[in-house]
Amino acid sequence: MTIGSVRKTKEGWLADVTVAGRRKVGRAATKAEALVRRKQITEELLGQQPTAAATGTSFTMMEALRLSAAIRWAGTKGERTAIINAKQAAAHFGHHTQLASITAPLVESWRQQLKRDGNRPATINHKISALRAMLSDAALHGHIPSIPALPKQLKEGNHRDRVIEDFERDLLCRWFVQAGQPAAANLLVFLLETAARWGETERLRGVDVDMKGGRVTFWETKNGKPRTIPLTRRAIDALRPHVPAVRSHRVWPYSYLQMQRLLERAKAGTGLEGEAITLHTCRHTCATKLASRGIALAQLMAFGGWSSLAACQRYMHLQTEALHTCITALEDDG
Repeated sequence: MTIGSVRKTKEGWLADVTVAGRRKVGRAATKAEALVRRKQITEELLGQQPTAAATGTSFTMMEALRLSAAIRWAGTKGERTAIINAKQAAAHFGHHTQLASITAPLVESWRQQLKRDGNRPATINHKISALRAMLSDAALHGHIPSIPALPKQLKEGNHRDRVIEDFERDLLCRWFVQAGQPAAANLLVFLLETAARWGETERLRGVDVDMKGGRVTFWETKNGKPRTIPLTRRAIDALRPHVPAVRSHRVWPYSYLQMQRLLERAKAGTGLEGEAITLHTCRHTCATKLASRGIALAQLMAFGGWSSLAACQRYMHLQTEALHTCITALEDDG
């Protein structure tokens, strides 16, 4: 008789397996690692040949990430985004987890978790694609025997995107402050007021900030074109405590993963757990507010750094809804 379980403890995750009265327990840093460890222990207790993951001789997630970063993404336009997605995969499954142990059920479990965390289908597909690239590169270079079949991409059809309401912003900011992370509260406000992408925000340095003129310049952008935008009073107030004395230093102290984890904790602590709120939701929220208040799409594109009208299609109906004053003017016979 075989009994196996995975459970979380104060010290981490445990894989607990009993086969014919023989019990063995293994520790792991993440649930994904514990699931892999449970399989390894079961094979060992059943007297089966240990898998490559159990022998510790196969390629790890971090080794796969470094390989793909060097041979696939280095120097490309999407290098930074791809590596961020790959790092999230490595963090979820465990940096030292053997790549050969990644299976479709494990990937599907991660995908469901990403859905629960509020990631859009397109975002989830990008993260899974980064993992698929790592598997492909590792197989090509002989580090794993084959590429496992992974779940098909999610459909990215039209859907209503989530926005962050003002009361939700206030709830999250209060939680950050009470948790001893006031910089996170100010960063959330900055993102909501500027429509900046995370990469642009993370790279922002003191020299890029003009507090007297009330503006910031993003030099490294997705479309490759630097842009300077004016700041609202709220954005200036949020930014002021974090402009470094050494102008070459970064403004904000968080990496993407650090801020995303803080946001998930804040959602759980404010009753917003399960809501489709991510860091990228801030960008969409700002753009939605601008479009709904009649800002022309050309101005919206310049403010948010979109390079084509197609990228702003989702906001066009909001701009139309903001034109009711035109109807009033046309129907006024006075």
